[in-house]
Amino acid sequence: MRKMDDTIKCDKCQKPAIIYLAYGKHNYCKEHFNEFFEKRLKKTIRTYKLIRPNEKIGIAVSGGKDSMVLLYLLNKFYKNTNVKISVIFIDEGIKRYSDKAKKVIQNFCKKNKIQFLVTSHKKEYGITTQEIAKIYDKKIGTICTYCGVLRRKAINKLSKKEQFSKIATAHNLDDETQTILMNLLDNDHIRLFRTGPTAGLIELNETTPRIKPFYLTPEKEIGAYALYNNIPFFSEDCPYYSEAKRNDIREILNNLETKYPGTKFSLIRSFLKIKELINIEKITNNQKTQTKKCKICGETTSQEICKSCLLITELRKTKKGPVV
Repeated sequence: MRKMDDTIKCDKCQKPAIIYLAYGKHNYCKEHFNEFFEKRLKKTIRTYKLIRPNEKIGIAVSGGKDSMVLLYLLNKFYKNTNVKISVIFIDEGIKRYSDKAKKVIQNFCKKNKIQFLVTSHKKEYGITTQEIAKIYDKKIGTICTYCGVLRRKAINKLSKKEQFSKIATAHNLDDETQTILMNLLDNDHIRLFRTGPTAGLIELNETTPRIKPFYLTPEKEIGAYALYNNIPFFSEDCPYYSEAKRNDIREILNNLETKYPGTKFSLIRSFLKIKELINIEKITNNQKTQTKKCKICGETTSQEICKSCLLITELRKTKKGPVV
């Protein structure tokens, strides 16, 4: 049992530590944890050239801890520079849940004088996630499948309108390692090798690429940073969240991380090294040249009809569907 005066000290300054990072065996006080956290984020942005001078960045913000911390830090880093940041919020139309999340973001943007852009599933597709939940085909996917696909398209559309250089998302180390493992288990090599610190069809001028500044940042540390720095965020879980397979993968990885600290970093660094060594275009059958315009909406896609239009078409087939 630890004695009262036997307090764990910060590695940097010998003040009482507030957090222990098992993968590096680091103990930090609040000041030095913040320093460590922000330094790694800046290094990720610099290493992968995620943000360059004079760019206009749209940050996709849901109101949760990850996206609110990303917004807070990108505003802190770039508010007095020639990089302009704006916020993109997609109102999915989930009663009470969407309104609460929107309010958190809106207040932060107003306080910090950040452009706040909003569109909705209802405006873009004539249907809300709440309405989709009553009629969607479970054979096609979960409600999260529908919501995610429609949200991505709405973000792309708004980004093109605003002429953003890039879209910043708050996908973190945990999200990315889960995605890598899921794609491996599904034998989906095309999706697998499209993942990384950047994503999207970057080679096409009409498509806004995505960047992931938190690519090498663990989810728990983002939560800790939010709490230690009093960053407002919306903490309720989506009432329609249902990703059973991802949850199983998350549990496997968390168990491995607990038993073998650093597992997630090792997985993602091994993946990036393999990605460097292979011919991506050959693996994906040179899909760069196979992109085309969706026959229904005109958006860039790898198929004749983009996935969002396919999903909307399926919803229209239901007798209950109010989709327009």
